[in-house]
Amino acid sequence: MADFSLFERSVRLDASPAEVYDFHEDPRNISKISPPSLKVERVECKVPACAGDEFLLRIRQFGLPLEWIGFWVEAVPHERLVDGAKKSPFRHWRHHHLFQPDVSGGGEGTVMTDRVEYALPFGVLGLLLDLTVMRLVFTAMFIARHRATKAFFAKKANKAG
Repeated sequence: MADFSLFERSVRLDASPAEVYDFHEDPRNISKISPPSLKVERVECKVPACAGDEFLLRIRQFGLPLEWIGFWVEAVPHERLVDGAKKSPFRHWRHHHLFQPDVSGGGEGTVMTDRVEYALPFGVLGLLLDLTVMRLVFTAMFIARHRATKAFFAKKANKAG
């Protein structure tokens, strides 16, 4: 059995895998898709994403300050980005951003899947939180993020058209 939990959610976007990848490889874009409960105060990063490169996020989640030091585990242009965390509220963190072409519906698009492997600290208490609260938190967060990402690319397409 794995030593972590798994959350996965997908969305179809009206943009090419290259456009969606380019957007996600820049951690500064988190402020464009974050739910209201997450306020981005500072982002330090290098673009383009390269495996091993670190990025820093200073945020407020539900009003609580949080510093997150992440790093790129994988960066395969137009296909996938995988980030890990050196410093975060999690004991284990791997966030896979997967980008697959989707030509259904008569136009070019992307099916983007967020696959999060995570483990909370605090032993049995962390496990209890995972089973009761984290699924709801992740579901709400990724519904909001996917809705905002979809709107971002729809607005971009409307400006171009």
